[in-house]
Amino acid sequence: MITIDKSNAHYAFSSENAPSAYAKDGDTVKFRCQDCYNGQILHDGYDFSNVNMKLNNPVTGPLYIEGAEPGDVLRIEIIDIEIESTGSMCARTGAGIYEIDGCHCRRIDIENGSVKFDNDIRITIKPMIGVIGTAPESDVIPTQTPGEHGGNMDIRDLGAGCLLYLPVAVTGGLLSMGDIHAVQGDGETVICALEMSGDITVKIDVLKNRNDIPTPFIVTKEKYLTTAADKSLDVCSIKAARKMHVFLQQHAGLTDAQSGMLLSLAGNLRISQVVNPAKGCIMEFPIGLAKEVFEK
Repeated sequence: MITIDKSNAHYAFSSENAPSAYAKDGDTVKFRCQDCYNGQILHDGYDFSNVNMKLNNPVTGPLYIEGAEPGDVLRIEIIDIEIESTGSMCARTGAGIYEIDGCHCRRIDIENGSVKFDNDIRITIKPMIGVIGTAPESDVIPTQTPGEHGGNMDIRDLGAGCLLYLPVAVTGGLLSMGDIHAVQGDGETVICALEMSGDITVKIDVLKNRNDIPTPFIVTKEKYLTTAADKSLDVCSIKAARKMHVFLQQHAGLTDAQSGMLLSLAGNLRISQVVNPAKGCIMEFPIGLAKEVFEK
């Protein structure tokens, strides 16, 4: 299996990034990842003024996938996410959506599959990938920002067992990932989750002639999820919903009116995060409710 070490880190998705490794269609690859603070939160109560924010949100990669050409789609199966036993969080004035006085950096332990929070509160972990994306054709997009390339999506469904479909805009795709979370709620409202270092193992397939896939697109055991990002929640919520609307028309044999009515009955329009440079929304729809013929 190909392994990419966390020392192969970068801070923007760009076609100019030199590949850290090369893979073939169908290969399994392990990405070793640093946490979003780049390991700078050293202990509970750490002084956030000592954190170099230029090193924020490193991603490991990029990976060049042989045979991936512009217009293709990468089918990424998330096989496993292994995390360390302690993670970091920082809640501070002016970050996130809450009125918080001062800066509070924490190192929080995980024990027996749950987060050991204060006051004997235990939260079951659900490891997920915060940042995963391909290189855009011409732009340079910081790793803090989500978009049509993927990037800092912060979608809590991106865990082991799911499939993620990303567009290929440059030869080789140049896939990178990082920003592992032990657990995260929708919105990521304090600006972070429980930020972890760890290893992500994925299997990557190159799909040709699949313009029917509304990338970035997620398939779990239970549901399909279309995604969108924009500075405006109004705009990105409509984008995410309309992607699913078209998907159902293409794959479930439904008209535009039928698809809209069905989504209004059984679709869930969610906010994935509100704290990145572009906010994120999801439209989810249950697998098996309609007669989808989508080939995974």
